[in-house]
Amino acid sequence: MLRTVDVERLIEDDLSVRSIWELVGRLDLSLYHAQIEAVEGHAGRDHTDPQLLISLWLYAYSRGISSAREVARQCEFAPAFQWLCGLHAISHRTLSGFRSENKAALDDLFVQVLGMLSAEGLITLERVTLDGTKIKANAGGNTFRRKERLQAHLELARGQVRILNAEGEQEQSRAKRHAAARRRAARQRASRLEAAVREVERLQQEKKHDRKEFVARASSTDSEAHVMRNGEGGTVPSYNLQLLTDTTHGLVVNVDATTDAIDYRQLKPALQRCQTTLGQKPRQLVADGDYTNHASVQAAADCGVDFYGSWQESWKPVERDACGRNGGFLASAFPYDPKRDCFTCPAGQILTRHARMNRGNGVITHVYHAGKTVCANCPLRRQCAPQEARPAWRRSITRLFIGAAPQKRLPDMNVVRRLIMVAVSTLPRIPAQPCLNISRSWPQFRSE
Repeated sequence: MLRTVDVERLIEDDLSVRSIWELVGRLDLSLYHAQIEAVEGHAGRDHTDPQLLISLWLYAYSRGISSAREVARQCEFAPAFQWLCGLHAISHRTLSGFRSENKAALDDLFVQVLGMLSAEGLITLERVTLDGTKIKANAGGNTFRRKERLQAHLELARGQVRILNAEGEQEQSRAKRHAAARRRAARQRASRLEAAVREVERLQQEKKHDRKEFVARASSTDSEAHVMRNGEGGTVPSYNLQLLTDTTHGLVVNVDATTDAIDYRQLKPALQRCQTTLGQKPRQLVADGDYTNHASVQAAADCGVDFYGSWQESWKPVERDACGRNGGFLASAFPYDPKRDCFTCPAGQILTRHARMNRGNGVITHVYHAGKTVCANCPLRRQCAPQEARPAWRRSITRLFIGAAPQKRLPDMNVVRRLIMVAVSTLPRIPAQPCLNISRSWPQFRSE
């Protein structure tokens, strides 16, 4: 039995899918249209409207659907998807190909949406939060191989591609679709192995200090994935997902996935991406202790951004240090004489500068030692030296020297506490603990 269906009445007037369709219709889709070769007045098969494909993917993501096959299946019976498609079927190959082949256009689409939100006053960049989370990669720990093993697998994969190509030319009776799928799978495996070999070579070159002892490995299924420590304490192949969020309305203004597990290295690239995407940098940036070090502080200062970062546990004042010393025998208790450039120990002995080391990012370490024979005969040695100290041990103090920069008054900590509590509401991963607004004139401190 046939019956008439009113497409407009398939969904309610206030359903979110209508808003998505109207929003996409207001965007500039010229980058998508430029790829279409079949146009009106010329030969060629009809092309699916980019506005429809973008709207389908946006609505699917809002419903937690990321599979092209599932989206195509939903278009057969789900009213919202049927309303978008006008009761027509959409192939999962069309959906998948559109998503994978239009990266530049999708980036431009994201920029346009951010521009619209900024024009409406929903994005102010007065204060943003930056946080990272580890996302498990589509690779197992047992897929990581050394270069020699990867090259052996690569030769086997290339041989399989040659065999399948020869079979495709000779066996015409076999179903063309099945044969083409086998050849495509063999080519994809060879391509993944080639990418893994390149990644191993890159990692090996980056290890400048222990290149002879370090043995690089890469996954044969996901060459870009790196083994990282997750929040549960385990190590699994992962990506480090960086989220930059505007605290005014909790809107994510930038997302980036990196293979670098170290968070503090991502602060400067995040600010650069914000400048590229929105045309300006935020006024304030809030991050947790994983981002708080001198490199991040200097990067934020160079960009003209006020950085608020939480104290790490190792920076907080302690009653005893790692060697069990306390009171006046802590490194922070040794008085420093800037005129003579030396420290004085509780026994009245002088610790003079022994070495100067460049730590990078404008940080220089000065090491101060006591005399060679002073500590051996000191009456306070038992309180100052570690229990397992050798007879030739002598006390040393390390002082960090930061390049000169304009001084900046630190804010009231009560104000900072309120600031971090507001940031927590937009990024739950940021710890609710006191933070310090740090300028390039990072306070000099001494440590063992």
